[in-house]
Amino acid sequence: MAVSPLLRSGLAFALAACLCEPGVADDRFGCAQPLRLAFYRNELFYRDGHGIDPDLIAELARRSGCRFDTSVRSRADIWRALQRGELDVATSGVATDERRRYAFFVPYLYLRNKLIVPLSLAPDLRSLDDFQRLPGARLGVIAGYDLGPFYDGMLKILRGQGRVLDYPDDAARFKALLDGQVQGAIGHELNLVGSIADAAQRRRFRVVDVAPGPGVGHGLVLARGHFSAAQSAEWQRLIEDLRLDGGLARIMLRNAPLDVAAGLTDSGYRFASEAKDVAP
Repeated sequence: MAVSPLLRSGLAFALAACLCEPGVADDRFGCAQPLRLAFYRNELFYRDGHGIDPDLIAELARRSGCRFDTSVRSRADIWRALQRGELDVATSGVATDERRRYAFFVPYLYLRNKLIVPLSLAPDLRSLDDFQRLPGARLGVIAGYDLGPFYDGMLKILRGQGRVLDYPDDAARFKALLDGQVQGAIGHELNLVGSIADAAQRRRFRVVDVAPGPGVGHGLVLARGHFSAAQSAEWQRLIEDLRLDGGLARIMLRNAPLDVAAGLTDSGYRFASEAKDVAP
């Protein structure tokens, strides 16, 4: 059967559209090229190639088919690199209003940071206000690491008083705590265990739960300069699939004791519902 020239040109245009569009549509995750990702050293999230974050990225790579070019940087440098377009992805990031301007966030774990202090420091210390009232007591924090809204206000006050010292990672921060350069650190029990190998030295400190409310969400960080909103939604769907099929829980269990792992996937939010009588 003869095909008219007009129909032939229409078919050719449709074929060209089909050949072009899938390249865009199929790049659901924004990974036509390897994604540039940086981890940061943290005893819970990343330690010498092991931890929650590398396990998560390996599983996301398997499920999405994406490839990752990975590196290790300080937390502060990671945020700068995301803004400059030098990185596409980061892990276990805490969202703030400022960071949301240049990145999408997809939470995958929830962490309750606590106050870690020497046993000899004010045995009756129960809150951040108690710590602030200790003359000259200083906190050691990781530069570029956001601790969530509960801690932010007190950190601003202490920083204004010259009582907050910044360190590049956990190792440096806990060394400062051992050496007495700071009198407190905000972190998790696993940070303490992983950073101070000697059990006798660890027993010199206690962990005080001073933060009310749910844990702070830590998530996949996707640079807006690289990913579209639709692509970020695809990553969110992948994380949710991991949560629903138990893959996320298995990653937590490989990297934390059972009692701790269960809490890492619990946002802490509870929703109450009232049972109402329904007339037959």
